[in-house]
Amino acid sequence: MTVPAEVHQAEERLQSILKAVVVGARVDEPASRPGGEDALAFSEAGALQPPYEPEALCLLVEHSNSLRQNVDAYATNIDGFGFRFEPAIDFDADGAQQKVADAMALERAAAHDAGTLPPGTPLRPTDEDVAAHAEEVRQQARVEKARLESFFDFCCFDSSFVELRRRTRHDLEVTGNAYWEVLRDGKGDIARFVYVPSYTVRLLPLDKEAVEVRERVRISAVSFDTVTTRRRLRRYIQVQGSERVYFKSFGDSRVISRLTGRAFKDVAALKAADASDGPSTELIHFAIHSPRSPYGIPRWVGTLLSVLGSRQMEEVNYLYFNNKSVPPLALLVSGGRLSDASVPRIERFIEENLKGKANFHKILILEADGTGDGGRAKIELRPLTDAQQQDALFQAYDARNIDKVGSAFRLPPLLRGDGRDFNRSVAEAQLRFAEDQVFQPERDEFDFLLRTAPPPWVLPELLARTPSCARQAAALRPPTPHGATAGTSRPSAARPDARRSSLSPRLAPLHFPERHLASEMLRDTFQTSSSDLTPQKDKDSLLGEAKRLLGLREELRAEEERLAQGRLALARRYMEDTEHIPVPREEFDTWFSGQPT
Repeated sequence: MTVPAEVHQAEERLQSILKAVVVGARVDEPASRPGGEDALAFSEAGALQPPYEPEALCLLVEHSNSLRQNVDAYATNIDGFGFRFEPAIDFDADGAQQKVADAMALERAAAHDAGTLPPGTPLRPTDEDVAAHAEEVRQQARVEKARLESFFDFCCFDSSFVELRRRTRHDLEVTGNAYWEVLRDGKGDIARFVYVPSYTVRLLPLDKEAVEVRERVRISAVSFDTVTTRRRLRRYIQVQGSERVYFKSFGDSRVISRLTGRAFKDVAALKAADASDGPSTELIHFAIHSPRSPYGIPRWVGTLLSVLGSRQMEEVNYLYFNNKSVPPLALLVSGGRLSDASVPRIERFIEENLKGKANFHKILILEADGTGDGGRAKIELRPLTDAQQQDALFQAYDARNIDKVGSAFRLPPLLRGDGRDFNRSVAEAQLRFAEDQVFQPERDEFDFLLRTAPPPWVLPELLARTPSCARQAAALRPPTPHGATAGTSRPSAARPDARRSSLSPRLAPLHFPERHLASEMLRDTFQTSSSDLTPQKDKDSLLGEAKRLLGLREELRAEEERLAQGRLALARRYMEDTEHIPVPREEFDTWFSGQPT
C-alpha cells in the first residue's frame, strides 16, 4: 500500500538530488547552491515555487549526453519545417458552396437568437444569396491571408516566427514551460512577439477577484462574435539580475504596473503613483501539463537518475586519463634492497610524472644495493597491463540510460542520431511512427492554441478567418505509390497537399487514368502481395463498404464509357480521312444486279 507521507518524502529526496547536483569535480555550479538573489527576489514577490529549479534543468541538458538530441529532434520536426495558412473554406474543393450555405445559416441563427436578424430574413439562405456571399468570402480570405503572411513575416524583432517556435519548443522540453511577450501598437492590436527565457519567469497566484474579459468565439467557419466573461487571471514576474518586471496574462484588459504588479484604474492613475512606471505587457504561457502544479514539468524528469548516472559514468571515464588506478608496471627487487635515494625518487615520480597522457611512456631509472653476503641484487619490472582498464567502463549501463531517455520522449533511435543497423524499411517505419504518434499531435495542439483556445489567442485577436495558422508543411506522411498519403481515399485528393509540402515541393499534378481509383486497388496493382505486406483492417460498416463498392462501380462504368467514346471518335476520324470516288448510278446498280458491264 502506498503511504502519502512516504511518497512526499521520496519526491523531496528526488528534488534534493536535482538541486544538489554538481557537474564536474570541484566545480561550483549555480544548481548546487541552495538559493541566491534570484530565488530571494521571487520569494519576496510571492511567486509560486516551481516543482524543479528551471536553471538546474537547463544545466542538466547542457551536460547530458542524451537529452539534447531528443530536444533538438522535437524542435526540428515539430516547429522547424515552417508553416502555411489553410482557409476555413477551400473554394477549390468539392462542397465549398454547401459550407458557405451552412456558415450563413449558422450566422443567421445566431443573429436570430440575439434579436439582430432583420425581419423577413429566412434562416436558410437561397442559392443566389449563397453565390453572392461565397464570392465576398473568397475576396475576404485573400485579403486576410495576405495580412497574416505579412504579420508573421515580421512578428519578431531579431528572428523569424519559425525560430521563435523552435526556441519555444526547446524551453518547453527542457523546463516544461515557455513564454511569449506580446507587444501591442497604439491601437491595441498585436504588433510583435518576444521570446522570454523560461528560467527567468515565475507565476504569481491566481487573483482572488475575477476580471471581466472580452473573448472572441467562433460562430461559423468564417465569422466570430465577441462575448464578455469573468475569469480569474494571474500575473507573472521576471527577474534578471537586479531588475524585476511584472507581466499580465494575455487578454487581461487591466492596467498593471510593470514595476510593482499592482492594478490601477487607468494609465493616468498609474503615472500619478510613479511617473517612472508604466503599464505591463502581456505574457503567453505554454506548459507541459502537470496535475499538481500550474507550472509545466518536462517529460524526461522520470529519467533523472539515468541522466545523472550517465554523467557520473562520463566523469569516471574522463578522470581515468589523469588518475590511472592501476600502474602499468610492478617493481620487484630480489637479492638486495633499494637504495635510500631510490625510494623517494619512485614516490616523486609516481606523484608527479605518472599522471596525464603526456607521461604515458615515461621511463624510471632505479638503483639497488646488494645484501652484503655475496649475492647480486636483481630488479625486475613486471607489466600489469592485464589488470588495467582497456576501454571505457559502464558502456552497457550508459546505452540503457540513453534508451530510457529516448523512450521518455517516445522517439526511435534514428531520430536521436543513432543510425546504426538500420535499413530503409526500418527507417521509414520509425519516421512514420514518430510523425503519427509524436510530432503531428504536438503540431495540432499548438495550432489549436493559436486559433481557437481560450483565452483569446493569436488568430482570433487578429480577426483572422483562417483557423490553421501554423499548420506544419512536414505534417504529411511518407507517400505511397503515385504520391497518395496514408489514409486518403484517392491519390488525386492527396496530391494537392503533397505539392504544398516542403518534403516534396516540385510534385506535378497527376494525369494518369487511374488517378481516381481507390488507393486499395492501387496497392494491389503496385505490390506483389498486398495481403501479406499491408494487412487490411475492416474499419467501415457493411453499409459504408457497399456504398464504396457502388461508387467504384460507377467510376469504372464512367471510365468504360469514356473509352467507348474515344474509340467511336477514332473511328469517325478514320472515316473522315478515307478517300471518296464518285460512281455513276447506272454503273453502281450493275455491281449488285449480276449483269455484265
